[in-house]
Amino acid sequence: MFVSEVRKQVEGSLDEVRNHPLVASAAAGTLPRDAAHRWVFCAGRESRSFPWILRELLAWTDDDKVRRILQENLDDELGSGDPRHAHFLHYLHLLDGLGVAREEFDTYTERAGITLALSLAFNVAKSRSTGRAIGYMLVNEAMTPVTYNAARQALTRHHPELRTDFFDLHIEVDDQHVAALYEAVEALPDDEERDLRFGIALGRRGMEILLDEAYGVFDAHIEPLRITDERWNPLSDLR
Repeated sequence: MFVSEVRKQVEGSLDEVRNHPLVASAAAGTLPRDAAHRWVFCAGRESRSFPWILRELLAWTDDDKVRRILQENLDDELGSGDPRHAHFLHYLHLLDGLGVAREEFDTYTERAGITLALSLAFNVAKSRSTGRAIGYMLVNEAMTPVTYNAARQALTRHHPELRTDFFDLHIEVDDQHVAALYEAVEALPDDEERDLRFGIALGRRGMEILLDEAYGVFDAHIEPLRITDERWNPLSDLR
């Protein structure tokens, strides 16, 4: 019964992301080319950091089943012993197929979306809460069919010549990871339930904020806002 309720919460998170404007626009065939390219930049930046997150989780996790799942995930991310097949490099190969210079990825200025999403992931990794970590990873990887299929629709619309197994590969691998994570959910003690559900909520937030950046929500202001700046003081005009 507990796992069934967790699945419902994860499915609810997936439904929320399906309604995100970027995903909905991709499905409708109206997502602009720049936004589709920027999704690759955002997802690629996240992918580049993901092995670090997994290593941080492995540093303190003492549950054998969870450690096995995390290690298998990390091995996949790093190319299963072959650095040429590291997942991060897949994004660079995709850019090659799109005719987008890799320099555009390297010089892309991260907005608040990537900053917040990665900060959230890093802090989950440092939380030392198994339930929170599993919940976060569960929804983060269960999202792959939703977000990658949306990106495929958008990118192939703008690049009908594109031929790649990028999307199918990542969907297939993450489906396997999700199945393993549900095995870990079954083994969690009852006192982890609250943290597990909280982790699922955090995973959805992280994905949504990443999609927000790709969609252009944070384009109006790139520099971090500081509440000590005089211009953000609501009383400054009264002096």
